[in-house]
Amino acid sequence: MKYIVTQRLDSALLIQEGKQVEIDGFIFLREDGGNNTAKFIQTEVEANTSEEAQRKAINKVIQFLAKLTVLDNSSYKLLGVFSVRAGMETTRTGDITGRLGVGNDGELIKAFYEKSMKNKKLRVWPLRHYSEGINATDPFEKFRSFYRVLENDLTTRQALTNWIQTKEPKIEMKTDMHNHKITILTWIRHKLSHAKIKHEGLTPLSISKPEDVAIVQKYLPMVQNLAREIIREKEKI
Repeated sequence: MKYIVTQRLDSALLIQEGKQVEIDGFIFLREDGGNNTAKFIQTEVEANTSEEAQRKAINKVIQFLAKLTVLDNSSYKLLGVFSVRAGMETTRTGDITGRLGVGNDGELIKAFYEKSMKNKKLRVWPLRHYSEGINATDPFEKFRSFYRVLENDLTTRQALTNWIQTKEPKIEMKTDMHNHKITILTWIRHKLSHAKIKHEGLTPLSISKPEDVAIVQKYLPMVQNLAREIIREKEKI
């Protein structure tokens, strides 16, 4: 049986003309009486029950939104299921009235998506890690998520070091406990995640120390840019 599942959405996607924007089978909808920011996303799934439809739709939408996050570098967060209908499409419409939102034009995002991503088989995990980094509020979690994108393709210390240095030739270098040269990004990653577990000989960074938060925030833009760059390179988008 076909179900139409509509989920609440927090996004910066703008629907400037018409009542909805459809991208690759996913329909973005505005909220009645609200501004022109997309507040719902709707998709169709095959399922035997409404519960199964919800599970399938959530997974399907998460993977799709991860693609958009890499495309436009914006946050898309699901806020829960709004409605599930069997057999017929349900939409929420309304005139474009009230204040305008500040965000990304849905029609432009649709055009970019169809040009660079539609019908491409993209790997899930690099996109998911990048999306998690964009959506995270904790700077430590943001850094870890972006760095995991690099680790997905660069599976050794030397491969990570070499690739990062080719992109950032002037990056600061550190020395680990084994006297290996590593980039400041890898050093931060170790101090965030491995210092205690793997006894890396490093004092872990603490979210309660302003100086530790400052160094992570300093290098967040770099690791984010590198994460996005390697996805675009490897996925050819």
